[in-house]
Amino acid sequence: MFGLMPAFSRMALFALAVLVMVAQISASAGAAAAAAAAAAEPLNKRQLQITLNGATPTADSGFGISLDNDDSNDSPTKTSSESKPSSSGSSNGQPGRIVMKTPPRSVESPLFEIASKVKLQWDYDDNMKKPPSKITIRGQMPEGYTQPGTTKPLYWYIAQNVSASGKAYTWDTITQSPPGYTLREGTGYKLFIIDSDIGWDNSTHVYPGRLFQFMLPFSMYNSRYAQTNDGVPKNYNPNAASRPKIARASVLVAAAIVFLL
Repeated sequence: MFGLMPAFSRMALFALAVLVMVAQISASAGAAAAAAAAAAEPLNKRQLQITLNGATPTADSGFGISLDNDDSNDSPTKTSSESKPSSSGSSNGQPGRIVMKTPPRSVESPLFEIASKVKLQWDYDDNMKKPPSKITIRGQMPEGYTQPGTTKPLYWYIAQNVSASGKAYTWDTITQSPPGYTLREGTGYKLFIIDSDIGWDNSTHVYPGRLFQFMLPFSMYNSRYAQTNDGVPKNYNPNAASRPKIARASVLVAAAIVFLL
């Protein structure tokens, strides 16, 4: 058939075929160049769609990335903050502490009356995971009182190995005073509450979730009201006292007297 075609027509067909081949070669070269450029582009500029359990991961995600073709069932690795709690149940390693209710903790150094019964009531903070079953309460005399023949502070037991279930205790200052000594008016006294199972020597050691030694400074005063009807009334509670209210009429009368003068 080509033999019957004029020479001009054969040349036109040949030129057309050459043009088609050149176009195909150009297209292939362009695709290869685009692929090479994409491969050389930095990873942080490539638009990849990676899924994490069916959702698009974010920069805040704390888990490993799971690709679509990853059939593994491995769980994400837990961080150190999710470690198992200690045997006592505390998750932050802190010991438990006493929070006083009576006398109120707003009174830093309460006043206790000599020859009275002092009511103590407390609760525990959120770090207390293993409350004590029994407690021991000790008192310390003010500075200047020492154990005989030593320079060590003078302690005495107010209560020893008593039940802590009620989180309360009533201290009889007459029968539970230091043996051989008399409680006197003044400051510098201290009261300690400890876990009997931990003991005195270990009470300031940190046991996560267990009671850390509690210390309450206090003062003693003596009421002479029964003897002289003057001074502090008997059974007066200075830790719960409020300031006396001054009558408004008294203020007005005093102001009028000053004005007349």
